[in-house]
Amino acid sequence: MIRNPARPYGAPTLAVLSLTGMALLLGACAPTRKAGPVKADAAESAKKQEIHNEQRAFIAHEFFLRARQQEMEGNDAVALSYFQIAYEYDPESRDLCFLLTEKLKAAGKMDSALVTGLRCLDLKGKPDSREFQAVAEIHLRKGDVQSALAYYNKAVELDDQDKDLLYTLATLYESLKDIPKHVAVMEKLLPRIEYPVRLVEKQGQNYRLLGRVDAVAKLYRTSWDKTANPLFGEKLASFYEDQEMYSSLLDVLRKLALENPENLHYELQKARAQILAGKPDSAMASYEALIKRSPEEREFLSPYATLLFERGKYAEAKEIFQKLIKSQPENPIYHFFLGSIGMELRDRALAEGELKKAIDLDGKVPEYWAKLASFHIREGQEQKALDLLEKMGEGKDWYACYIQGIVFTQVAKKLETDQKPDSTGKARPSASRDTGMTSQTRRFREKGVDYFRKALELEGNNRRVLFELGVALEQIGKRAESIEVMKKLVKLDSSDATILNYLGYMLVEEGRELDYAGNLIERALNFEPENGAFLDSKGWLFYRKQDFPKAKKFIEMAVNHIPQDTTILEHYALILEKMGLSDLAMEKWRQILKLDPAHELAHRKLN
Repeated sequence: MIRNPARPYGAPTLAVLSLTGMALLLGACAPTRKAGPVKADAAESAKKQEIHNEQRAFIAHEFFLRARQQEMEGNDAVALSYFQIAYEYDPESRDLCFLLTEKLKAAGKMDSALVTGLRCLDLKGKPDSREFQAVAEIHLRKGDVQSALAYYNKAVELDDQDKDLLYTLATLYESLKDIPKHVAVMEKLLPRIEYPVRLVEKQGQNYRLLGRVDAVAKLYRTSWDKTANPLFGEKLASFYEDQEMYSSLLDVLRKLALENPENLHYELQKARAQILAGKPDSAMASYEALIKRSPEEREFLSPYATLLFERGKYAEAKEIFQKLIKSQPENPIYHFFLGSIGMELRDRALAEGELKKAIDLDGKVPEYWAKLASFHIREGQEQKALDLLEKMGEGKDWYACYIQGIVFTQVAKKLETDQKPDSTGKARPSASRDTGMTSQTRRFREKGVDYFRKALELEGNNRRVLFELGVALEQIGKRAESIEVMKKLVKLDSSDATILNYLGYMLVEEGRELDYAGNLIERALNFEPENGAFLDSKGWLFYRKQDFPKAKKFIEMAVNHIPQDTTILEHYALILEKMGLSDLAMEKWRQILKLDPAHELAHRKLN
């Protein structure tokens, strides 16, 4: 800790004294016995003390120089003895005190180093960050982590710009599994070390563990702005997609595509984000631009053909999928889409042949079986569909039963042509009981329930099967049974946000156990605070409690995240009606009908 090793105390550099000279000096410093008392005035006494101090400092400096000489010659033990003698003659020197502390620590004499270091902090003068760090390191090497933390934190208070200090402190908190304090230190460290990717990713993971999901987006955006590394833009995009914040996702991908014009992958992801954000026309234009640049690229052709199919442009989609199959004949997805197109175009041979081909290539995809079964049903061959689905589970283990349950449920959904799937992409209870369910649809749903029960008999408390069973029971109107299944599932897995929200939402729909429902929904939001479906559940809870201003607040947040979800818009319209905002409510009902022309409640409201 010597600030100027050559001249540590401001004294001129001296030659090493002879042994005789040193003895004379030591003798001069030694106390002498007088024949009688001597009276001296205060000035003379002070002058003598000053001379005495100068002599001691002079001796200390000489031992310091000898210590340095011994160090250069490799005699560390002798050097340490000389440093100790030097400090004894000049115990008020902070520099010499901390230098001795460092030498004792280097020699492994931790107890002596600690005693000396603590003594140094009590000397005149203001301690600096490095001095507190020296004492902290000794505590750490002695195994006293808590004391080390205390001194490291004092050091940070004096200097929060020291990268090594911050890194050490962050590592200590991490070793103690004190994630909140580790994160707080990392927030100071990351800007000073230019946001290394590995540490930024780790910080993002810790934010999620703490439930600070909003901080994840800020972290990735700041890292991206400061470093211009597109990897952080990709991380931010993934975060927004996970949170179903599709408008924000699209903004990020637009920026990535603009800043990296030669990277067509970003353009491709931008087109996909446009679909998610409810901008299919923009997505079509983006795909067409990509295909112009690379007409044979399957990565561009396949999603473009899928979008054409979803928008009802079956002939155009058929032409592209046939082209894709020529280059990749063993891809089951292409055959599946061609079979689906055959169903839409009423081309029976194309539909049946391509769907069977998809199953032959990959028989583990439930959607393929469900599509072919629904084709047979549409052709008036329900028994053929049932025989097909019975055949698919020939092993009869729990997983086979589980998959059969999934397929029967999917077939039932396909039969409900007047209902559209939830635009959030997440499982959620229906907004109202399905009174228009046909007997055929019910038979397939009940068959699905039977297979889920068989799977549970073979596998016990399998969480996946329990969840699907709970959903299937709710969909056939057996909500009380569904609630009991979901309660059992929550006991088995209390950290799954989707399960927490599903049960909470069902209880709200039933108007029962609202406090418990609110607790479940709140826990789900702690895991995913930006999830539009969960925000909708909280808004609907306040609606049931007749707190309409709060209901409106959360439903509006949900709409911002999922603007084209008809269930959320229906909730929004009903809340607006309760608040006397009829014109705004009518606007929402009209918006719902544009998205779902068969929406019965919207028709009734508008008529």
